[in-house]
Amino acid sequence: MSDLFETYESDFQLALQEAKAKIGLVQLSSAGLRKDALQSIEHATDEALEILDQMNLEIQSLPANQRLSYNAKVRKYRSEVEANKQKLKELLDEEDRLELFGSRYTDNEEEGSQRKQLLSNNASLDRSLQRLRESQRVAIETEGIGGNILNDLRAQREQITNARSTLLTADNYVDRSVATLKLMSRRLVANKFISYAIIAVLIILIFLVLASKFW
Repeated sequence: MSDLFETYESDFQLALQEAKAKIGLVQLSSAGLRKDALQSIEHATDEALEILDQMNLEIQSLPANQRLSYNAKVRKYRSEVEANKQKLKELLDEEDRLELFGSRYTDNEEEGSQRKQLLSNNASLDRSLQRLRESQRVAIETEGIGGNILNDLRAQREQITNARSTLLTADNYVDRSVATLKLMSRRLVANKFISYAIIAVLIILIFLVLASKFW
């Protein structure tokens, strides 16, 4: 297991637990303390998401056979953060309603409409930010997969190059062996002719010796 991943995981758990603890305290806090608690929850949630992004980057550096379990763990953590973000959104909406309807002075219709529009814009911005984070996560994963494919292709290219070099070396050995066999064959034929010539000369000499005795 990656030591850096374990460090990120520990930091993530601390940030997540902080957010959960603050969520439990919001309902029991006064108006002034609720705002501080909500800000703390938002900060801890953002920190947890940033740590998850770092964990995704660290996963890409791990061997391919280890990534599946780590990716599943990160997805589980991300779902927990999303649940916290949903609770935070509900608390923020509730806080806005308290400010809107619980103040001592009654807002006129135009101010109420502007407040609702502001809340709607904030919700839309939050959704856009979430889509951006998700796109960033997909881009990081895609980049990691592309890098692994390039590494695999590079390794395969090296293997093919090495195999080609081995084949060329083997071809050279075969050519040398064929040349050696041809040379040995030519020498064998030459030796045969020499042997035949020597035998022929000996036979002629024998005939000459015999002939000289009878003549």
